[in-house]
Amino acid sequence: MAALTAAVVLVGILCVLDLLLTIGVIKKLREYGPAGPATAPGGGMTPLRPGEELPDFTAVAVDGALVGRSSLPDGALIAFLAPNCAPCRAKLPELVAYAAAEPGGRDRMLAVVVGAPEECERFVRELSPVARVVVEPRGGPVCAALRVDAFPATLRVSSDRDHTVVSGHVVDLAREAAPR
Repeated sequence: MAALTAAVVLVGILCVLDLLLTIGVIKKLREYGPAGPATAPGGGMTPLRPGEELPDFTAVAVDGALVGRSSLPDGALIAFLAPNCAPCRAKLPELVAYAAAEPGGRDRMLAVVVGAPEECERFVRELSPVARVVVEPRGGPVCAALRVDAFPATLRVSSDRDHTVVSGHVVDLAREAAPR
C-alpha cells in the first residue's frame, strides 16, 4: 500500500511540474505575438511559384538605371536581401561570388536590398560591381509586385515571351554555379 501511495504522490508532483512548465511556455509564446499563416513566409503574401508569370514592375537602381521586368535577360536572378537579416548577411559573400562568375555581367542579376538607405550601404557597396541594385523600404514596389516579404529570397526568371518564374524563393547558388 505504501508503494501505491508513493506512486500516486510522484505522479501528482510530475503533473504539477508539467503544468508549471506549460504555463511558462505559454507566457513566453505570448511575448512573440500571434503566429502568422503557416503557408506563406514573412507577413503572409503568397510567394510566386515556378511557372507563374512574373508581374510587371519598374524601379530605379542606385546607379540611376531603370530596371523592370522587360529589362531582365533570360535566366536573370532576382535576389531580395535585408541588412538586418542574419541569413542575408551570411549569404551575401556567396551571392557576390555567384554574380561575379555569371556570364553576361551586372545585368544578369537584380539585387533588391530592403531597408533604410544608411542600413543598406554595405550591401550596395558589395553588390554594385556585380549586379543592378535597388534599395527600397520594406513593402516597397518591387517586393510588393513580386510578393516577397521574407528574406533572403531569390527568383530565377526566364525572359521568354511571358517572363515566367523558373525557380522559386530558394535558389541553390552552389548548384546553379555548376558548369552548364
